[in-house]
Amino acid sequence: IDATAPPPFFATLPYGVIFGGSYDPYAPSLIFRDLLSTVLCIAGASAFVKGVTYPASMGYIESRDARKIIHTVSVPLFLFLWPVYSHAYGARVFASIVPLLQAVRLFLAGSSGTESDGGLETELAGAISRSGDAKEALGGPFIYVLVMLISTLFFWADSPIGVVSMATMALGDGLADLIGRRFGSGNKWSFNRSKSMAGSAAFVAGSFVGSLGLITWLTNMGAMDPLALGTMGLVGRLFAIAVICAGVELIPLGDDNWTVPLSAALLSAILLN
Repeated sequence: IDATAPPPFFATLPYGVIFGGSYDPYAPSLIFRDLLSTVLCIAGASAFVKGVTYPASMGYIESRDARKIIHTVSVPLFLFLWPVYSHAYGARVFASIVPLLQAVRLFLAGSSGTESDGGLETELAGAISRSGDAKEALGGPFIYVLVMLISTLFFWADSPIGVVSMATMALGDGLADLIGRRFGSGNKWSFNRSKSMAGSAAFVAGSFVGSLGLITWLTNMGAMDPLALGTMGLVGRLFAIAVICAGVELIPLGDDNWTVPLSAALLSAILLN
């Protein structure tokens, strides 16, 4: 089975490097490794989500806090496990199953109606919704896992674009809400009273540190090739991306679950490649 490389057509595209892979055979041992890695990621994701949704369903954690904890931590946990996958092209396909399953769960949760229906999906919907309405699972949370799915399948560790995009969406936007609600009441932005300077500072810090930390981790573990920018070049560019995306998050247009990662992806394509 030669599943380590995409169809030759993609290699002719301007961004063919995104799809490029080895033409070595996808050996059964590599398939088995990637399958086990996916099982590990799914088990870890399920345990983490359950560890947050259960206290939320019991009233120990506010639904909004549970939602943002899942929003903030899910991506770093997922990317932290990427080095357990093989270097075969098919590894990204197996890894994509993880956000795909979460997308299915959210779809079922949002379609279930109300929390009174019971079940794991309904418990998930109640924990990640702002108001307790299960249908909210089809909004921001669903966009979130779709961004994870697209970034994993098309960018993987071949490029920092997907890593920065997901880290900015998760850590930047997530920490902006968690910190802003607690420390931002007295420092609201004049042009957007729903956002605060404290939240924006947390966005920049979370996005920058998260992106740098994850790229460093993946590089040191051999999952990503070192970038030809040098440490200071990478630091400066990641900080610029974080600041610009924090500005995008302040614009009250669209859903920041897609405007933020899209902006991060475009900036990464320009500044990091």
